[in-house]
Amino acid sequence: MRESKACTTNGTDTLLQLNHKFDALKGTLRHFSLIPPGGGGILAHSLAHIASWLKVKEVDQSGDGIESVINRVEGYLAEGKLAEAAAVLEEGVRGTQSAEIVGDWLRQVRNRAITEQALTLLQSYATAISLK
Repeated sequence: MRESKACTTNGTDTLLQLNHKFDALKGTLRHFSLIPPGGGGILAHSLAHIASWLKVKEVDQSGDGIESVINRVEGYLAEGKLAEAAAVLEEGVRGTQSAEIVGDWLRQVRNRAITEQALTLLQSYATAISLK
């Protein structure tokens, strides 16, 4: 309920804003994907930070790695399939440290998807009653 109040007061992010926010998250996602499950020490975090800068974008989207997840999310965002983008990212980071980081973005994307669905429903209803 609190989320819907925030949406009615502040609105939802545009697709462009969501894309920019996802672009900002990608480096952090790569960083945390390189940290061992136990969390690692300062050396592991430092190496992960450096390695995340050196990552080259992979074209293949079929794998389970973070690059494949990022590529699939970007593809869905480009197609305007927000719910699918959120589902892929949530599944891709489940059980990792990245799961906490993407929570706000997932909420914002889902709010936008719900808003778009509601708008489509209202437009359909308006069209239907105008034909009577």
